[in-house]
Amino acid sequence: MSLIEHAIVSSQASAKHHDPSLADKPAPKVAIITCMDPRMNGLLERFDIKPADADLIRNVGTVVTDDVVRSLMFSIHVLGVKDVMIVGHTGCGSEMFTDDSFEKHLHERTGVLTVEPAKFHFYTDVNVATRKQMLKLRSHPWIPSEITIRGFVLNLATGELKEVPMEGRL
Repeated sequence: MSLIEHAIVSSQASAKHHDPSLADKPAPKVAIITCMDPRMNGLLERFDIKPADADLIRNVGTVVTDDVVRSLMFSIHVLGVKDVMIVGHTGCGSEMFTDDSFEKHLHERTGVLTVEPAKFHFYTDVNVATRKQMLKLRSHPWIPSEITIRGFVLNLATGELKEVPMEGRL
């Protein structure tokens, strides 16, 4: 049985125990921007945050893209989120390439040159990358100054979460 088929069967079985309050308007307290790496799947459990209390926004490399900003605008201006966490991690696939080397990799795999996205946002230092995303959000005109923005790096080898200061090198 494929994982998709397994998910369908499990969903049908869990529907018997469904919480109807999930149909209520969400009221998250925090928005968490993190990587789509499957090793980050248990992040809410690690932080002891209930799923209803967090908007989890994920993409490759924990990058503040147009789509992340679009989601945050809804979280902040419609749902009332006041705190934003950016959580990068060690050993991210975004450290494996540069934009140019990944375009070359894709060209070798597909036989065509990339058109979109124009930038893949690869990096060599997760702390610097996290700081950059924090600064991008802090300078965005649609994010009110009273919104808390904090950045962190989760060390996947040790499980340690370290805060990244807003100040520092880029």
